Amino acid sequence: MKKQIKNTIVLLACLMTFTFSCTDDFIDLQKNPNAFTPDNVTPSFLLADVISGSVLDPGMHQRMTQLTNDVFAQYFANEGFSTQQGITNDEWVSSFYSSYHSRFVANLSEGIRLGRASAAAGKPLNETQIARIWKVWVFSRATDLWGDIPYFGASDGTGENPVYDDQEEIYTDMLKELSEAVDSLSTDNPAQINGQDYVYGDDIAKWKKFGNSLRLRLALRITEADPVLAKQHAEAAIASGVMTSADDNCLVTRTANFGWGFAYPYTFYYGWGGLRMSRSMENLLTGLGGQPIGVDTTGMIVDDQGFDLPANENSLDPKANKFRLGVPSVVDPRGPIYFSPAVGAEGVKVANAAGDTVEVDTRNRWIGIPAGLSTGSASLAEHVYSNNSIMGPSMSTNSERPLEILTYHELCFLMAEVAQRGWNTGGGTAKEWYENGITASMTHHGIDAATTSAYIASSAENTYGTTVAFDNNSGKSFNGSTVDDAMSKIITQKYLALFPDGGWEAWADHRRLHKPVLIPMAAPDATYTARDGGPDNFVKRITYPSTEQINNSEFYNAAVSSQGADVETTSVWWDQ
Repeated sequence: MKKQIKNTIVLLACLMTFTFSCTDDFIDLQKNPNAFTPDNVTPSFLLADVISGSVLDPGMHQRMTQLTNDVFAQYFANEGFSTQQGITNDEWVSSFYSSYHSRFVANLSEGIRLGRASAAAGKPLNETQIARIWKVWVFSRATDLWGDIPYFGASDGTGENPVYDDQEEIYTDMLKELSEAVDSLSTDNPAQINGQDYVYGDDIAKWKKFGNSLRLRLALRITEADPVLAKQHAEAAIASGVMTSADDNCLVTRTANFGWGFAYPYTFYYGWGGLRMSRSMENLLTGLGGQPIGVDTTGMIVDDQGFDLPANENSLDPKANKFRLGVPSVVDPRGPIYFSPAVGAEGVKVANAAGDTVEVDTRNRWIGIPAGLSTGSASLAEHVYSNNSIMGPSMSTNSERPLEILTYHELCFLMAEVAQRGWNTGGGTAKEWYENGITASMTHHGIDAATTSAYIASSAENTYGTTVAFDNNSGKSFNGSTVDDAMSKIITQKYLALFPDGGWEAWADHRRLHKPVLIPMAAPDATYTARDGGPDNFVKRITYPSTEQINNSEFYNAAVSSQGADVETTSVWWDQ
């Protein structure tokens, strides 16, 4: 034993001697030859990977946008998937959670670190600030899904089992981050992204506008939870400079560098029939603006409600007991662009209210699917895929179509909301911004000026009783909620204008403002009865992945204790 101790002391002495005599060499030996450095990896490379992956990855988008947010917002209805009944799919959630944390946040954080290292060496900071802006966008999506999430402890992308941060603190920091990042962007050195900026092509002025517009979006997200902070950041973002035209739109378009499958995601879903119109979307579009349907109706049945179906206990759907045989005579001009009449078939057997089985021609109908149908309900003739309207081909067959992150027409409706709240917009009334938003949306879809003007002036109601004309207030309500006041008009038009890429925003708006009018989730049975019997039967959040309960149980349990039960009906902080 003594000999062993003696030898150990000698070894330690040698190591100490080596350490003090060869410090520089020792440090060199400790360097990871595979580590990211400003010399071997540019921040722009990591940024480009995150932008493409977080937006266009078909698996990620399908599961967490089209089959989750889009369904919860009722942009689409998808029979046969659990999310259609408001049930979280754990496999999908786990995949997204892992990707956002270990890939998106990790790469953005590394890009920020490398950018700051470059700045210390006298190189520009723009790449760092853009990474900070996009990191906020990524985190905003994650916290809007779950509420409390690892944020501060996960910001370096390397933390294991990080603590869950309070959503209020997360939003406060995200808004601060956007302010600081935008202020730090330098337009004096615009071309700093090394040709890998697939959004704005190294146009820093546009990145500034996007950062401010994103800040405005997130400020309005918290209007019901913290109106003082919301007003502060909304007005500051506007003063700093938001989008001023469609030329400022934040779009991500497929490039050869993105790899296989990174096309406009909805072209992929269209191929397997997963883009069916929801009944809520049908109700919102039908009759609104009083414009002719805008499709060739030769051979179609027009403006026929068909016949009554068996008694339906879901009285919250104005068309719950009706089987539409044809297309409506008037509709929002964007309706036929968004959705095509159903393919349908001849001789489809359907039971009418009298209990008789009748054969009908279901071709060329324009009808949506009630939210919440189960697989069993989907077998009913009036709701099988082929008998319902599907996303229009002009929007679903172009793989090169850019995916919209934030657009000028959304900005107009954000400004309209700011003005309606009495906050400072720097110019323009709520009505002016509202009408600008409608015009920008119509122009975006190629609708002519005369049709747009007639639409804006129209007092024709949709199925719920909502009209377009801003100064028209019918005083109507649906399910106890006003449907035709100024704020309802703004949010309804925003909902329609952001289709189909804006499902995240549409779902968020409905949670915080309960607008626009949507049909509550139906029970997973053929009666379509609202599960809780009330008008507020909507998904509020998604559940945490089961992996967190196992691998991060301490902080998971703390988050649940603070936020509320880990179920879809628990509201996030800003959903007051």
